[in-house]
Amino acid sequence: MPRSKTGSSLSEVRESIKRIRGEGERFLGQLRRETQTFARKTRTEVATDVRKVRDELKSRGEQTLLDLEKRGRRIVEGFEKQVGRLAEAAGNRLGPSHLEVPELTARVHQLERRVEQLERELRDALEQQGT
Repeated sequence: MPRSKTGSSLSEVRESIKRIRGEGERFLGQLRRETQTFARKTRTEVATDVRKVRDELKSRGEQTLLDLEKRGRRIVEGFEKQVGRLAEAAGNRLGPSHLEVPELTARVHQLERRVEQLERELRDALEQQGT
């Protein structure tokens, strides 16, 4: 039994090596053809190809930059919205906004005057009862 496992795995290795060798030979053949095609090209054809590649890379780079800028703007806008919501929520929990403070100050002064007036009236009422 152990021998059959070894035999089958050895045959699998041989098949893999044959398959890899075939793929390597196909790759080398394709590389040889492309190299020959490139070698036959004239200097102007090569320059044209290089310009095409350069232009394509440039347009891809520009598009990538535009996409990154859009993404960046969306991220910043989302962040600003979140900060605004948090600030609004914190403002509601913390108390009045800076716009409401003068109104509240005036109201506190009115209440203080009213309390003082009520104290005077109570004192006067107590004095009149005591006399």
